[in-house]
Amino acid sequence: MTTVQTPQTPHEPLPYPVSPPWIDTAEAAATEELEPLPFGGVVPPYGSPSNKHGQLLVRFPHEMTGSARPDAPSWRPVVAWTFLFSLLGVVSAMQRSRKARAYGRRRAPYWVAFVVTAVAGGAFWTALAVDVVLPLHRTQVEDKATDAVQEKVFGDGRVEAAVGTTVKTGACVPVGDRGADGLRRYDCTFLLTDGRSALMTIEADARGSWETTK
Repeated sequence: MTTVQTPQTPHEPLPYPVSPPWIDTAEAAATEELEPLPFGGVVPPYGSPSNKHGQLLVRFPHEMTGSARPDAPSWRPVVAWTFLFSLLGVVSAMQRSRKARAYGRRRAPYWVAFVVTAVAGGAFWTALAVDVVLPLHRTQVEDKATDAVQEKVFGDGRVEAAVGTTVKTGACVPVGDRGADGLRRYDCTFLLTDGRSALMTIEADARGSWETTK
């Protein structure tokens, strides 16, 4: 009797689980409880700090925050108004500061320009008045006083009486500054009709009233 042996292929072993059996059960329960996420993830509500949608793709986005706002008004007209018209420059500063605030811009530059220009302009106009305007006015006043002195010296006849003849021409030149008593010294030179010349020193006030000096 012949015995036939049938070869048998052994079964492949199943993969050995590397995690405890309760892990698969927890993951399946969590997957069933969560709803499917929308495409791209959850979008934060509009206006929240986490919502970055629509921002510029630049390295420093905070530097571009005010780029869409209008430019602030120039502060240079404030300088011009303040320098030329002193305190009236505050009107220009207020108007431009109000516009800058409406545009979301800084208001300090207009008031800084006003204060700095007011101080510098005040110093400039004061120096101009002391060094230029007052001396010029004083010179004009003294020129008119000299004309008044010459008119009275040559018109009241006291010079002719002193020299004994008629005065042909003459001129008076101021000497020194006017004193605290209001009198100023003048050297008057006269050309007489007989060809001689005479010199007289007098003191006179700003109205031309004069007296000879001792």
